[in-house]
Amino acid sequence: MEKKSEVNIKNIQGSIWPRLPKYYETFLFFKIRDTDEFKTHLRSFADKITTGEQCKAYFVETNDLPQATPGKPRTDTPPEQRKPFEAVNISFSYKGIEKVRNPLPSKPSQYLSSSPAVILTWKLQLVEQRRDDKLDDELHIRGMYKDMVYEGPDEPSSLSDEYKPPKGSRADNDDWRVDGLFIVTAQTKDKLGEKIKELETGFNVGPSSASVEIAFRKEGNLRNADGKAEKAQGGTFSLHGKEHFGFEDEISQPQIRGLDPEPGPGEQRSIPPGLIFTGLDGDKAKQPSWATEGSFLVFREIVEKVPEFNKYVRESSKKIPSFDDGTGEKLAAYLMGRWKNGSPVELDPEGNKPECVFANNFDFKKGHTLRKNTKCPFAAHIRKMRPRADLYVGNDDSDDMDAEEVSANHKVTNTNVILRRSITFGPEVDEDEEAEETKKNRGIYFLCYQSDIRNGFNMLIARWASNRTFAPNTGIEGGPGVDPIISQRNRPDHPEGYVNIYEKPDDKTPYKLPLKFVAWTDQRGGEYFFTPSIEALKTKLTEE
Repeated sequence: MEKKSEVNIKNIQGSIWPRLPKYYETFLFFKIRDTDEFKTHLRSFADKITTGEQCKAYFVETNDLPQATPGKPRTDTPPEQRKPFEAVNISFSYKGIEKVRNPLPSKPSQYLSSSPAVILTWKLQLVEQRRDDKLDDELHIRGMYKDMVYEGPDEPSSLSDEYKPPKGSRADNDDWRVDGLFIVTAQTKDKLGEKIKELETGFNVGPSSASVEIAFRKEGNLRNADGKAEKAQGGTFSLHGKEHFGFEDEISQPQIRGLDPEPGPGEQRSIPPGLIFTGLDGDKAKQPSWATEGSFLVFREIVEKVPEFNKYVRESSKKIPSFDDGTGEKLAAYLMGRWKNGSPVELDPEGNKPECVFANNFDFKKGHTLRKNTKCPFAAHIRKMRPRADLYVGNDDSDDMDAEEVSANHKVTNTNVILRRSITFGPEVDEDEEAEETKKNRGIYFLCYQSDIRNGFNMLIARWASNRTFAPNTGIEGGPGVDPIISQRNRPDHPEGYVNIYEKPDDKTPYKLPLKFVAWTDQRGGEYFFTPSIEALKTKLTEE
């Protein structure tokens, strides 16, 4: 049967699309103690789960729909001027999904006196029915710990206790894993507190609750959410949308066909909705019908050590003459692939083109060959995460076509895409830290959605970011290097990372910049979840 190509925004949770409006966000990781009681509470609370339609209406009313104006300058709105909007979404680990799926009866009463052959036939039918009804994503079943430890940048001793088995636990024991995640957002801190209380009341959360236990919680907020930095700078200082290293976040999101405006000239093609939503056009997996218009969610905690990063780019810049600007800002831009204002290095190599801020109309085709590769490094973070033409253009001299023509001629849509929905956490860097080293915990709670975790998050992190020979066909001996922002060398016996950077137009070989231990990023682990549709929450996942 042909899968439908349109998304019902009344049926999707708003954190997937268009995103939850938020300045403050709390993540409540829970364990189900009594399945029947939990399902009763979820059934009553289902109408309060925030939909994509509700989020879109808010963004339209406030003239702030992210997809409508991707290059719109970001500004801080003081707390007292923000239009209220509180939201709750819910997702489940594989453990949680298995608990709440409607269980099949153990043995129908009419079969009690049947022959063994009849009972065997019935059991086989139940097994087949159960298989067809089962949510099927290998990595969702395994969980992030089993998937990423030793495969990606995760090493057990570096992970937070919440995301790994307790000491002495058997390797095949998943009891420590949480069953689900509540996401609660608001525009002000007091309203966030009120919404959390409403949620806790709805699920009877408390010391004596038999329904659900909050195993742990994480609290994030946009930088300058309280508006104090803006007031200190006379109303001209904006941190809205920036992560702690200072770069604009969530630029270059994939445009979903039927939901978002069509990309402009030179921009990446729009994607079918099934690359993000299960059961729709573009989703190659065969999921049960109840999972349609859901999405797999990755939650990951990443600590950012800002003083260490700033020190590294300042000192390393001195080794490359054209990058020695005394601040390290140019080298930082080339490691990220964009300047801190969002302007891409590919279009703005010297950071002096304000018209390129937030620009996305490039394909890495221009400047792809060695003789002209003086712009964005192949291993830059944004290029590793979204390689564009690197996936289908060889190391040749066909630079006579512009990016739009190349995309059209190759008819390529990159299917390894994710929708990012991250938020920062932790305080701003103070003067003592900047002069010495990180002393306070800060970073990003990284969230992303996709219809297939292996094709999305896992491919980007475990197969591209840490792969020194990716992208292919660069002609660089030893490969372009590893992602300098998120690759992590956990142990001395791991190979040291590097990034190859071309300094001058006529350089035949790049400068090989050593990354050492990537001391500015500390990946602490996380978990994989599934975010069901509203219909699934009201039917399959809450049936008695």
